[in-house]
Amino acid sequence: MTYKTILLGLVAGDERNEARINTAVSLAASHGAHVSALYMIPPFNIPVYAAVPIPSDIGERYYADEEAAAKPALAAFEVALRAEGDVAGGIHISRTLPLDALQDNAAFADLIVLGQPHEGSYDPASDSLIGDIALSSGLPVLAVPRIGDYDNIGNNVLVAWTRGRESTRALREALPLLERAERVLVLRANPADDGRDAELGAYLARHDVKVEIKDVAVKDISIADTILNTVSDEGCDLIAMGAYGHSRVREYAFGGVTRDILQHMTAPTLFAH
Repeated sequence: MTYKTILLGLVAGDERNEARINTAVSLAASHGAHVSALYMIPPFNIPVYAAVPIPSDIGERYYADEEAAAKPALAAFEVALRAEGDVAGGIHISRTLPLDALQDNAAFADLIVLGQPHEGSYDPASDSLIGDIALSSGLPVLAVPRIGDYDNIGNNVLVAWTRGRESTRALREALPLLERAERVLVLRANPADDGRDAELGAYLARHDVKVEIKDVAVKDISIADTILNTVSDEGCDLIAMGAYGHSRVREYAFGGVTRDILQHMTAPTLFAH
């Protein structure tokens, strides 16, 4: 199994775009994949309450300025493709809402790569592009942390496992990464003693995955903190997990593992719903 088309979303003006480009292109190089990148310029919007005359060409000037500002990211993308041995790829500028742009292109991709929401601006009820596209596209989404460089990931992978549809989906969507990993650690929090660990290990072994299963009792800290602590302790460079096992409204009101990992991730994280 492998990824053959990676959809990379770059938000206009984001200073972390180059780091996300490097992650996506490096991943494509290891999988023999094509990178379809979108540089997403939000649509120009004139406030309905504007009380001063608006120049007729203001929209054209907005897009001209944004496209000029996009040139460093476009150049960085081409440089990254060549640096990895001429990886196949192309980059396009979109002028629609980022979610719409991603949805329009998701049907022809195997994996979406996006950046972690910026600290202080994360609103899981409305503003999480990662959550929106994970729920609506049917594709796994690899979120790249807002701090650090991640040009070589997937050597030591943590799979956060529960008995739910989302975890099952994440496990299968991550198989192209798991099959290439030097080590895969499956973390089960407060698991039932039902023998499913042996079944899980056997399933992954049939895919030639080098798997270890670690069961932990979680009492005094959250599941998300348990995951992040294990990533740190075990030196994992990638997390694979299900997204939104509870409704997003409930996660927003009461907290949830997906929300907490999105806010505090310390390693690239593959989400699947």
